Amino acid sequence: MAKLGVTVTLFLALAVFGSAHAANVPVFVWGKPSVTYVPALSLYSSSEFGALVEAQIDEKTFTIVFAEDRLSAEDLSQCKLKTQTCFKNLQKLERKSYLPSVEEPLSVLEGSNAQSVQLRPDGTLSERIVPQAGGIVVVNLSGDDFASHDALIDALYARLHKEHPNIVAIYTGKTPSFSYSSLVRKTRQAGQEPEPAKVELKTDGFLMVYEKFMFGQADAAELTVAQLGEATKVENATTDVVQIRLTGAGAQVDLFFLLTQGSWEITGVWFDNQEYYLRHRVHVNQHFSYSCNQWEYYSYDLQKKIVFEEVQLQPFWPGADGVAPPNNRFGDAWYCVGFTTGGILSGLFLVLIFIIIGSYGIAWMMDIRTMDRFDDPKGKTITVNAAE
Repeated sequence: MAKLGVTVTLFLALAVFGSAHAANVPVFVWGKPSVTYVPALSLYSSSEFGALVEAQIDEKTFTIVFAEDRLSAEDLSQCKLKTQTCFKNLQKLERKSYLPSVEEPLSVLEGSNAQSVQLRPDGTLSERIVPQAGGIVVVNLSGDDFASHDALIDALYARLHKEHPNIVAIYTGKTPSFSYSSLVRKTRQAGQEPEPAKVELKTDGFLMVYEKFMFGQADAAELTVAQLGEATKVENATTDVVQIRLTGAGAQVDLFFLLTQGSWEITGVWFDNQEYYLRHRVHVNQHFSYSCNQWEYYSYDLQKKIVFEEVQLQPFWPGADGVAPPNNRFGDAWYCVGFTTGGILSGLFLVLIFIIIGSYGIAWMMDIRTMDRFDDPKGKTITVNAAE
């Protein structure tokens, strides 16, 4: 019953102190000869850590807790004082348990009847600690001078252990001083610029989004940016070509689509009533969309050009049942980047040369013939005719 009472006292900490937050911090446990060795890479919840502490204490055990304001596993490995670690006294302990990640350990360690002691700026404690059976003392270590804290812990523990050998010491932190996930998140947010909003154009049987539309002279250093904000379908009963007109302030683009044998293609591009050269042949599966980072078209005299940046478009054609799919989402994307680049062709060409050279080498080695007759010095001399 006494042991259960001590454990319950430890678990009442969060309601009274309220200083522990939902964070994982490292924990050292040492003192009694029966300290249990635990896997160093395990993550412990508050309940699991409470069970570990309960296994080390009884009604006659005095518990001393050293709580840093901020502590992480990185502090234990990276804090250096000249050439030595800041925790040289903690490091020399022969029998200790190290848990690198424990969830809210102070919610288990602090309790309503625990004596709270503060570390003053001059390095002294706010009150003297007297060990007693079943007692719990929490020493609050402020600041980040881990080396002086390590020396204080070593001296205080040596005195308390001499006065009361049945003692368990715990060293941990209230909050972590290092958060890798938040650091990565901040770094990414600082390095990333907000993406520009894309413009969506939608009409009956057609969907298109783009980031920027520009036009101008082909050799111009900068092109004029225009906003195409509306798409309309131009009805034409005399042909199977579907015409989509994109209009905006001072700009008009006409796109002509044709469906042939299960694939659609762009048969014409006009800008401000001038036909442009189909530099990139777009021939896509009927149910696919077309996507390109830099979609360019030049006039026939190569003096003017239009550019769509980060564009994706798709005309929607009726299926076998005669009903066209809804134009609220794109199909699988067919990208404008070719499947075979110059680097791939160069690599295939070199591999082909090595295969030819290797084939010739293997053929020559297989054609080598060894002697099938050997001269016997005691017998008749072998005579080899020229024909053989």
